Amino acid sequence: MTTHRHDVLVIGAGNGGLATAARLRRRGCADVGLVEPSLRHVYKPLQNYVGLGLADARELSRPQADLIPDGVTWHRTAAVAVDPVTRIVTCADGTEVAGGDVVVAPGARLDWDAIPGAADAVQRGMAISTFDDALLERAWERIRTLERGTAIFTLHGQPASGRETALKPLLLACDLWRREGVRDAIDVILVHDEARLHPVSAIEAEWWRHLDDAGVDVRTGVRVAAVEGDDVVLAGAGGDERRRVDLLHLLPPYVAAPVVQASGLDAPGTGGFVDVDPDTLRHRAHPRVWGIGDAAALGDARTGGALRSQTRIVVENIRHARAGEELERYDGSTVAPVATGAGRLSFAEYDRSGALRRSLPVRARDQLRAHRAWYVLDRHVLPQVYWHGILTGRV
Repeated sequence: MTTHRHDVLVIGAGNGGLATAARLRRRGCADVGLVEPSLRHVYKPLQNYVGLGLADARELSRPQADLIPDGVTWHRTAAVAVDPVTRIVTCADGTEVAGGDVVVAPGARLDWDAIPGAADAVQRGMAISTFDDALLERAWERIRTLERGTAIFTLHGQPASGRETALKPLLLACDLWRREGVRDAIDVILVHDEARLHPVSAIEAEWWRHLDDAGVDVRTGVRVAAVEGDDVVLAGAGGDERRRVDLLHLLPPYVAAPVVQASGLDAPGTGGFVDVDPDTLRHRAHPRVWGIGDAAALGDARTGGALRSQTRIVVENIRHARAGEELERYDGSTVAPVATGAGRLSFAEYDRSGALRRSLPVRARDQLRAHRAWYVLDRHVLPQVYWHGILTGRV
């Protein structure tokens, strides 16, 4: 069997994979390979806006072929196993691809079967999610036509891709229903399986302010245990509760990409996510294997904002490791952009220690406090930055 060899091989062409490949090329890596089966690339942060009728679905995706960086070899297949010693990747089409260094960035995948009855509820249209691009048209139809009844939205702990943004569809839906004059006829409930809405107190306080203003019934320490017909079973410390619902919006259950566990690259107790040093993004046992993004066991840093730091650091650390130099450190910086309605958004940034951070050039305005400027940035500016700056390795 012929084995294709590259100086650096990247597994996955999502946000992290494409940006890493582009940065490698810009930093002088002449031979970069990319393993990715998808022919379409989706800008995930825009999904909540499409699902709430605030963006056109045509803005959401582009052909993958148009985004592969110049000089990068695209292997249009899926990685099914990685030999972490030889760094040979076995692909679904039977080919083998090797890398001097391997960056594992296949993301995470949705698993509706993790909640009993959820897959059927999604199929029937009883449950919706703006985190699944295949469900966005249905989500908008269900939200805009609801005039009365009970609406349940969910938030849950890790693993979750863009977890904080689960409040976007909730608060934007409440804003829509208020403008349509039907908000008082809809009982809106948020259930979250953890004790706190957010580990950073300042962010949590801002969230509570908007949830209180919207009149949302917040249930912490509660999860959706099952969906049975048009009923939802809520499980908490006080026991189970069955609720009849008219709209159920789910932050999906996420599981690790199968290639990670199949290759023995996973961290114990994480359910199959890449076992990397969260400071250096280097695999703990295999020094020429690296992990970033949703696929890596990095704690809460599963956002596009987090990847902006991770892709830069992993590229620099590959270079530093080869030169025998000290590696750069990733501080866990990530973002929590939450649209609160009426064209306003809170653009909180924080790091692993729980400290608030700032990366935006506008210093005169508080990023945590919801404002029109941050909504414009998130809805209109960042999509263009993503397509033309982040995925090309410029940002």
